[in-house]
Amino acid sequence: MNKTSKMLIAGIGGQGVVYLTNLVTEAALAADIPVASSEIHGLAQRRGSVVAGVTFGENTYGYIEEAGAEFLIGLEPLEAIRCLPLLNTESKVVVDNNPIYPHSVTVGQTTYPDIDSFVDFLRTNIKQVVFNKGFDENLHPILRNVYLLGRAVSLEDFPIPVESIETAIKATAREKYLDASIEAFQLGLNKEI
Repeated sequence: MNKTSKMLIAGIGGQGVVYLTNLVTEAALAADIPVASSEIHGLAQRRGSVVAGVTFGENTYGYIEEAGAEFLIGLEPLEAIRCLPLLNTESKVVVDNNPIYPHSVTVGQTTYPDIDSFVDFLRTNIKQVVFNKGFDENLHPILRNVYLLGRAVSLEDFPIPVESIETAIKATAREKYLDASIEAFQLGLNKEI
């Protein structure tokens, strides 16, 4: 891979941001793509913000500067909104319609942002958006992050080949979730945009 590519993965603690980051990193290594990652765990154990940066290509360093992200996988809409300063007009985004309300919303101190308005804003201002409206009820919720990775592969110039991601799933998934993880990835991959 000659070109450097930068990806953000954003969500809250418990959604599998760290696992997804490790999976993407493992997949890049399986494809012989130089890779580096940096994670900001935040309050991962307390459902706080978790954001990871992954860079692919020569001389990678994991850190993503303002307007530097080519890809964003947003596991939670509000966390994706918080990443807006890191996107640019050429960015490509997958956002899951899986709002998890912060305490300030549940106690009525503030309101949750309008997700449809956010997605409309993205569609107007960046290159490509995949808005994941639903999730297969037959899949275990723990696999939602792997499903979204499958959706992300449809993005233009996605830096990791499908085969390498499947290899990485086999290397990183817990044995009891291995077959279901492959199925979730394939379902996301084959979902129409």
